[in-house]
Amino acid sequence: MQTAATHDGNPPPVLSPDVEQGEKLLGQGDAKGARAAFLRAIKIHPEDARAYFDLGFALEQLRRPTRAMRAYRRALAIKPNFFQAQNNLALMLRERGAKREAVQLLRKSASENPNSASTQANLAMALEDVGDRAGALAAYERSLSLAPDGLMARLNYGLLLIQVGKPDQGCDQLEEARSAAAGDRPALLAIGQGFRLCKRGEDAVGVMEEAIAAGDGQPTPALLSELALAQRVVGDRQAAKQSLEEALALDDRYATAYYILGNMAGSAQRYEQAAAYYDRYLKLEPQGPLAGRAQERLRIVRNLKARTRRQRLRRLLNWEACLER
Repeated sequence: MQTAATHDGNPPPVLSPDVEQGEKLLGQGDAKGARAAFLRAIKIHPEDARAYFDLGFALEQLRRPTRAMRAYRRALAIKPNFFQAQNNLALMLRERGAKREAVQLLRKSASENPNSASTQANLAMALEDVGDRAGALAAYERSLSLAPDGLMARLNYGLLLIQVGKPDQGCDQLEEARSAAAGDRPALLAIGQGFRLCKRGEDAVGVMEEAIAAGDGQPTPALLSELALAQRVVGDRQAAKQSLEEALALDDRYATAYYILGNMAGSAQRYEQAAAYYDRYLKLEPQGPLAGRAQERLRIVRNLKARTRRQRLRRLLNWEACLER
């Protein structure tokens, strides 16, 4: 699970009237009006780094990523140690695949702002992106030493510990995160996934039930599918099937549910049914994240289905031969 740099922290001291107005408009959700105010501020004071930073944030809200990045870069050209701009720009670089540039920028920000927990957490995620798990673990630890209540940092730290083969330590972190995640569906979903990976099925089921009850209390296909996976860990196949059927009743095009049903049918040696589920997944998401696995498993269950038919035919022929004797 990821977290994002935000429009917070200790901004530069200069605050022009237009910037002040723009920030109020941002707080009211008027990104378009805020952008106009920041542009007026820049026209009057072309070297106002805070105005450029705020402009970048407004442009992000308006879904203008290229212009937003340009504004953040301009803020950093004026004020190179502007760590909020460093964090926000690095997040956008990560989203666009410029992972190593993001790491470089966040390393610089972390060295210049050693007491920023959010910078350490963002650096940890960027290091995960480039495969430096040891560096990421150390950065998460630094972030949590600075801000022990950092929910996303603790959650991501726990999940990474599980990935590097330390499930007990990872689940200890998830337990701490769980108490702070009440009502937070995305966080609870990630915690449930972590418990499931640790084979702590009952905990996973409990957290997923909390996630479904959070917010408006209405389930989603994704939440129900994750609940089904947790129910499989505790061996309750009937409940898992029911959860998946409920997910598909909400959205019969939710491909992941078909993939999970395919796995369940395959493990029960219902190869024809499994093939139908995998085929349905591939028709819905031919380039989906599970497409490669679905194609391979479809091939396997089709071969098993053909082998089962041949075995049945052999048994039938042997039986008829016995009758003829």
